[in-house]
Amino acid sequence: MYRGNPSEVKSILVTSATKHEGKSLVASNLAIAMAKRESDKQVLLIDCDLRRPVIHSLFGMEREPGFADLITLEAETRDVIHDSELANLKIISSGEMLGSPSHWFANVKDVLDKCKEQFDVLICDAPPVVPVDDTAVIAPHLDGVLMVVLAGKTDRMVVKRAIDILNDAKAEILGVALNDLNGTLPYYYNYKYYGYKYKSQRENT
Repeated sequence: MYRGNPSEVKSILVTSATKHEGKSLVASNLAIAMAKRESDKQVLLIDCDLRRPVIHSLFGMEREPGFADLITLEAETRDVIHDSELANLKIISSGEMLGSPSHWFANVKDVLDKCKEQFDVLICDAPPVVPVDDTAVIAPHLDGVLMVVLAGKTDRMVVKRAIDILNDAKAEILGVALNDLNGTLPYYYNYKYYGYKYKSQRENT
């Protein structure tokens, strides 16, 4: 796990071991939270999941153009940036990729470096680690990885396999976000016990 200075982390990749663990919603909420907390900083949320993208749906925007157009060198960063309801939060949706995106990931470092030059904070939603190798290619070019794990559902060995893949790729793992705790903890940890309202963050990606 990450032992560096958290204040030096400016670019974060959010992923999961497998699908249906809620990574995209976690990435979106993280970007929104950082934009609200750091109102003097420019935050960019990028949908790097070209296989099952949902960021455009979550924010009610067009899917194209987007990240796919950047890595295929068909567009510049300024051409694919979408506004959000927060003035300092911008979004790059996935775009449309025909065929396997892996062929084009040779350009991903240059694309991300350009985004880093223009924004203070980058949050990237990436595909699940185990099913495809996209994330292992993207992760080393960002400061760290936040792994989303669905509480009570994801097999421990699958999570370990995902972490091994990221370590082999020389990615820096920042930590784990345990998602959808509602119903998995003992009753006295449940929101009903304390009278709190808890909203599940599970989504279909």
